[in-house]
Amino acid sequence: MFDNYLETGYHRNVLWPWPYVCPDRIGEREPFDIMIRNGWRRQNLLGSYHFDPTTNRLTEAGQLEVRWIVTQAPPGRRQIFIERALDPSTTAARMAAAREYASQVVVDGQAPQVYETNMMVEGRPAPVVDVTNVKFLENMRVPALPAASTNGSNTSQ
Repeated sequence: MFDNYLETGYHRNVLWPWPYVCPDRIGEREPFDIMIRNGWRRQNLLGSYHFDPTTNRLTEAGQLEVRWIVTQAPPGRRQIFIERALDPSTTAARMAAAREYASQVVVDGQAPQVYETNMMVEGRPAPVVDVTNVKFLENMRVPALPAASTNGSNTSQ
C-alpha cells in the first residue's frame, strides 16, 4: 500500500506540470476564440437598414451583404445574423426574407443558417452617408492660390 503511494507520487512528480499545461492553454486561447466568433457575428450581421421598413424585404444593401456572406465568407463562417427587432413578427419576417434570398444565391447547394441576435448594427444607411458626402463636396472651397503680393519685396534674400 505504501509502495503504491510512493509510486503514484513519483509518477505525478515526473509528469508535472503537464497535467496543468493543457487546461491553462485552453484558458488562454478561449478569449481569442470568443473574440473571433463575435467578430464574424458582427461581420455577418444584418440590421434594420438592410430591410425595407414596410415590407421587411431585403434592400439592395441587404442583398449585397447576404450575397457576400453566401459566396465570399469562409465556408465555416457562412451564417447570417439578424438584429432582433422590437416586434418578434418583424424579426421572423426578416429572417424568412434573408433565408429565402440566401437560398436563391447559394453556390454550393447548402444555404447558410440564419440566427437572430441582440447585437446592434453599428453604422448608418447608405443614403445618409451619400447625402453627407455630397453636402461636404458641395460646400468645399474652390482650390486657389493666394493673391500675389504688390509691395515688391523680395523674400529670397
